[in-house]
Amino acid sequence: MTGDPAVASLVSLEKLPSDVPWQRLDSRMIGAALTRMLVMVGPVAFAWVFLGQRDSSVSGTFVALTAVAVAVPCFYILRYVRFRYRITVTELQITSGLLVRRVRRVPLHRIRTVDITAKPILRLFSLAIVTIGTGQQVGAGDSGLQLDAVRMPVAASLRAELLAAAGRQGNRESFEDAAEIPRSGVEASSPAVLRIRWAWMLYSIVGVWSVVAPTAIFGFVYQGMQFLGRSPDTYVGWYFSEYLDRVSWGLWLLTTVGCFVLVGIVGAAAVFVESWWNYTLVHEQRGRFVATRGLLTTRSFTVDQFRLRGVTVAEALTTRVLRGARLLPILTGVSAEQQNQESGVLVPTTTRDIPVSLANTLLGETVLSEDRLRTGWLHRHPPAALRRILFHYESPTLGVAAGLAVAVWYWHLPIALVAIPVLAAVLLFPAALGNYRGLGHRIEDGYLFSRRGFFLRRFDAVQLRGVSAASVQQSIFQRRLGLATVTATTASGEKAYHVVDVGVGEATQLAAALGGREFLS
Repeated sequence: MTGDPAVASLVSLEKLPSDVPWQRLDSRMIGAALTRMLVMVGPVAFAWVFLGQRDSSVSGTFVALTAVAVAVPCFYILRYVRFRYRITVTELQITSGLLVRRVRRVPLHRIRTVDITAKPILRLFSLAIVTIGTGQQVGAGDSGLQLDAVRMPVAASLRAELLAAAGRQGNRESFEDAAEIPRSGVEASSPAVLRIRWAWMLYSIVGVWSVVAPTAIFGFVYQGMQFLGRSPDTYVGWYFSEYLDRVSWGLWLLTTVGCFVLVGIVGAAAVFVESWWNYTLVHEQRGRFVATRGLLTTRSFTVDQFRLRGVTVAEALTTRVLRGARLLPILTGVSAEQQNQESGVLVPTTTRDIPVSLANTLLGETVLSEDRLRTGWLHRHPPAALRRILFHYESPTLGVAAGLAVAVWYWHLPIALVAIPVLAAVLLFPAALGNYRGLGHRIEDGYLFSRRGFFLRRFDAVQLRGVSAASVQQSIFQRRLGLATVTATTASGEKAYHVVDVGVGEATQLAAALGGREFLS
């Protein structure tokens, strides 16, 4: 038999996958599960034994958590006994299940991402969860392909081996290249592209967490005091009655807002520190970018350069005022929902120069620049788009104003209530103008560029080679104004990227340029 011996070795191994031994998960997962349950039961047991809480809610919670604390480790014992996995030359094989045996076989070339997450209790046992993404959506209640849990060195080795094997299958490299697979999880000569800058914390403080954090903290404290037998209503009543009687309305309002803002700042800062501690973005030699981060829970997210189909620059209003932005890569096989999960974020909200430079680094070419992000570079949309935006922004407030006017007349409510939606309508007018000024699109250098939105403005740069189809739609109002929306369909990111409120003639031409059919629906 003639031919390359490496190819012959590959063929022989493909015919004999049974020679590859099956691997187990780590047995320490049982101890981690038991520890997790003890942490859950501990506060309830403390309230039950030491604080003498015997009401039905505490008793029921104690019994339920105790039952779970017994059942969950038993489940992990069965999972340890029945779960097996192995990596052959061509596929990843996983068998699981006790009463119903489940066998999953994933071709290595279908593997898109391999991410590692280690929560605090898993880290105590030197364990991690390996999540394998294949580009397929999973149903509700299905965790997808997860190895929960393996030792941290094994997790890093698996990540490197699976990604390298997936690359071999996709590029049909020789089987002898397996000796070159790094076992440390990150290649030794990988340069750091980006590291944490603590000034970025400012964007987290002025973001949504500044509102969510104090609400969650106050709610947690309120429920915790009730659980421990203390009456939070006593303190709440004192604050809203006795304290309010002692001070002026202005001082009381200043105290309330000040406490809320202070707790929000501290909470948002704590969330940022926990999430982005020791953040590092590394560029590996094989064209992959790996982001690692986390203080209590460590996370890693992998971006394969060959699966990039563009980027999105998102700017919330408060972030835009502070000259910040967030970069979202558009990846084949990874949905936008997956990227927004806890372990799927590549980079935090940063100063605006970072998304520009990082996007060009990820894509391997100059795609974004400050000039292209300015409003004058994109093609403007017709003035009719402004009328539709004004209708979209103002119609809800005018409807609320009319409803309140009827309520004031019928129930004799204070007429000042009508001023609220009227004031909102006045404030939304410059927002509508800002939305229209930013609206635009352009095809350049093999990319579709589009921008839309005001309160959450987004700038999409989608590779034309990643667009599988394009369509043109019109709503009833758009039809009256001679406008249309062009939708570019891809297998990446959000699956559909929109150019809104384009003139009908230009919309059909744009759809044709994107490779779609010229039709209206």
